Amino acid sequence: MIFPTVILLLLVSLVVDALSLQPCAFSAYRSRLSSYCNTSYCNRKDLLSVSFSETVLAETIPADASNKVEEEFVTRPESLQDEISIDDGNTEQRFWRWRNHEIFTEVSTPAFMSSNSKPKIILLHGFGASTRYWRETMTTLKNEGFEVHALDLLGQGRSSMPYAHGVDKKRAKFPYKLYPKQPVATTREVETCPMSMGKNTNTKVYYSINLWANMIDDYARHCNMDEVILMGNSLGSLVALSAATGDFIENDIDRENMFAYLAGNNLGERSRVKGVCLFNCAVGLNSMNILKNTNLSVVQRSVFEWIFGVLNNLIFNNEMLLKFALNNIVTKDLLRDALKSLYTYNPERVDDELVDSFYYPAKFGGDGAINAIRQIYCNDPGLSPMELHAKYPEILDIIPLHLIWGDSDVVTPIEGDVGKFYCDRVANNRGGKGMTTIDVVNAGHLLFDDNPSDTNNALLRWLNKKVL
Repeated sequence: MIFPTVILLLLVSLVVDALSLQPCAFSAYRSRLSSYCNTSYCNRKDLLSVSFSETVLAETIPADASNKVEEEFVTRPESLQDEISIDDGNTEQRFWRWRNHEIFTEVSTPAFMSSNSKPKIILLHGFGASTRYWRETMTTLKNEGFEVHALDLLGQGRSSMPYAHGVDKKRAKFPYKLYPKQPVATTREVETCPMSMGKNTNTKVYYSINLWANMIDDYARHCNMDEVILMGNSLGSLVALSAATGDFIENDIDRENMFAYLAGNNLGERSRVKGVCLFNCAVGLNSMNILKNTNLSVVQRSVFEWIFGVLNNLIFNNEMLLKFALNNIVTKDLLRDALKSLYTYNPERVDDELVDSFYYPAKFGGDGAINAIRQIYCNDPGLSPMELHAKYPEILDIIPLHLIWGDSDVVTPIEGDVGKFYCDRVANNRGGKGMTTIDVVNAGHLLFDDNPSDTNNALLRWLNKKVL
């Protein structure tokens, strides 16, 4: 019965990928299937530029909350001023209220702030990840005098994972109303989890690159950031590009009347983005953007469309199957092995802290976690980096843009469409201003944590030469 075994192992592999990395091209799954067939089986009191609302009750969720402990909280009107503070010793951690969701943030501030402050840095993680794997990057940048903000994207990490339960309001784990007339006290049951999580809401959300870019833009506005450097890994690279260009504002009328805070607008509102750094940039929200490759023949494109359709219909768009896999198949050991395959330079850096940062949000995110995985694999992939450069040359040709790539990345290889595009852009000075640069380091997909020394050296060289 080799065939059912192969199918089961492939399913496990796909689900683990969904927990830990940006969806890759089907060729990676095909090679993995072949291999299976050959085996037997802040210590600051205040977040800088952010203040608590004096009229809002804040909630602190203890990290060691035990099972079935009920906590009272007050439901609040939506406000960009609502934060929930968590003291984690060395880093300021807070939940920032955005569109009635709670977004987990970590802010690292240098011990001494000079009068000539450097640009703020925003770190954007990849699919299924969180702020935790930026640990070496945050420390290095803080020691260089940068204030660093890392956020868990909505639906991932420790941020809220909303899920619409239809008319059955009782099924919502954390029920509260949007814009209530009066604060309403309620209780919720805290599940066993060693880390605090953003409260899930009975809300319908359509995940996209532009949704997260809008979130980042609002966060920068909320923190009153004047100059910003955006850095993203894999899927987070697309979020950085969308935020830098204001692509989430979909038409010229909105661009004039409701300008993007970071990108400015076409009426003279200046851009606040001083630079963009992309670590192993992805092709889109999911791998379906490879269908835009003009080198594909009609037959090849049809085959890929069929493959994506089968995978989505049988696996990724099947919430019951995904829930079963998360609850009954995915373990810490399985996830650890998957992560080590991404750490090609130093797999020993995959420690308990890293594994937990992937494991617990997926395990305790409830229906919202399943919904996020399903949508990210099945939704429209959005614009590719190549399309964004073609659409916004007036922006991306003049911003310092740096690529840092792991030479052994199997998820978004430098030999892929995006890597080839940027290598050609650098080699032939596309845009004519020499603002795009690239470094290749000995590492895998999560290069900044796999080989932090070489990656951080490349990052600091670019910052000192091109940005500061």
